[in-house]
Amino acid sequence: MGARPPAPPEPAHVLAELRAAEEAADGAMELLPGVDDPAMDAWEVPVPESVRRILRETGGLRTLKASGRTDEEFTVGHGANDDPGGPFYTRCGDPGTFRILHTNGVAETYYVDVDPAAGEWNGVLSLWDGLDARFEAPSLGHWLLLLAGAVRSAARAVRDGGFDHFGSAFRALLWGDFTAVAGTAGDPEHDWSAWRNPPEAAVIDATTARASTDPVLAQAGALLPDSATLADLRGATRRTYVPVIRHPAMDLDAAFHRFHGGGVLAAVPWDE
Repeated sequence: MGARPPAPPEPAHVLAELRAAEEAADGAMELLPGVDDPAMDAWEVPVPESVRRILRETGGLRTLKASGRTDEEFTVGHGANDDPGGPFYTRCGDPGTFRILHTNGVAETYYVDVDPAAGEWNGVLSLWDGLDARFEAPSLGHWLLLLAGAVRSAARAVRDGGFDHFGSAFRALLWGDFTAVAGTAGDPEHDWSAWRNPPEAAVIDATTARASTDPVLAQAGALLPDSATLADLRGATRRTYVPVIRHPAMDLDAAFHRFHGGGVLAAVPWDE
């Protein structure tokens, strides 16, 4: 790859889209309270001003059941960030290089890559039970825009009669066959089939990376054991699947690390 990722969207645009999604959801989604600067200063990761401009207004969102109880929550304040020995935290990389955003009942963990030296927040990624991974979005702002779009699509599907409840529509969009059920194929805003079927990134082992003529891959490979695998995600602009578990050197569990501003994703077997 090697191309630069797209610039993060303007915070004002992200916030406007989130508020519009909240209104469209008609009570089925609400934005979470903002995070003040002293709270962000206490995190183990630096928070750049462009991210603070979003988080001061809202720390994320939650979808609601008919009872008013939380269904799914997506937030920079996720409790796993305060559990260094926990199963989510330990798979996302070295302390200070990520912020967990979401976990769920299908064993997924979503997190944003952080470059502590540069003080930058990079792409949002996810992992499934320490086995496989995905690149989700080029920045936190892009990811929040995706969530806002998902909320709007789920709300519309309920209004159009494709689903009985917002929660079932939203879950189908994230983890099921929303487009087929909602009948939105070909709709420029509400067809999520391409998002549900992402392209795959090529995966190589650390030995191959070390021998690469690409200095970024060679440098990353030199920092990893032979059993590690790497995927070049530089320039990725959309959801991309990283099938690390298919590599013969990979065992049944892994921890993930990023290099080069989040552009290279590495998986290291858990017992290494």
